[in-house]
Amino acid sequence: MRTTRTAAALLVLTTLLSGCGAWQDFRTSDFAEQDGAAIATAARRAMKDVTSLRLTGQVVAKGNQVLLDLSVGEDRCTGTLRLGGSHLAVRRVGDRAWIKGDEDFVSSVSATRLSAAALTRLSTSWIPANDREILDFCDVDELLGDFRVMKRSGASDDEADTGGVTVGEEDSVDGERVVDIGVGEQETAWVLSEAPHYVVRVESAVPRDGGSLALSEFNREVRVEVPAPKDVFRP
Repeated sequence: MRTTRTAAALLVLTTLLSGCGAWQDFRTSDFAEQDGAAIATAARRAMKDVTSLRLTGQVVAKGNQVLLDLSVGEDRCTGTLRLGGSHLAVRRVGDRAWIKGDEDFVSSVSATRLSAAALTRLSTSWIPANDREILDFCDVDELLGDFRVMKRSGASDDEADTGGVTVGEEDSVDGERVVDIGVGEQETAWVLSEAPHYVVRVESAVPRDGGSLALSEFNREVRVEVPAPKDVFRP
């Protein structure tokens, strides 16, 4: 009788787990059971179809920590960057881009010492910045045009996303299943288990050039407020 009750209880439990989807939380998806090269290739292909995304996190550029929150689309972007104690906002619409830094930022990039009046004016105005570097920085096609999920040190472009990529654990991030893949102990990427297999997080421990970034809000409209003419700096 006890055996019968136990079997019945297991049957009910199994039915409940299957019905609510909880069972899926305990089994590895077919995608996560692939080798690292296959997962990385699927992620790279998915990222090529991205038309916009949001980047948040911190990176190290030439030894300096940069915190960023940037939404990037096709020929447009809006967001902020923090470099040390200074703050910089950036916007782009089409072939026009603008930046606005606080007094710390303006002082750090100025070639000469600025008067208090000049410093105030520059730090409260949007400054046109239509050079190619800013425009490319604020365009999703340029940002992801040569996207590689990860690349071994010393590897060629053809070798990126292939051999040497290891597969870690499958987990849940913000309610979505992800699998992490890595190269050695320095680079890790988290890829959505369900298609489209977007990369939702990357971490790098490369000295002087590492960091951690979250990627989200894929293919959403990027709305950018064009600065009013009165707020744009005119020499």
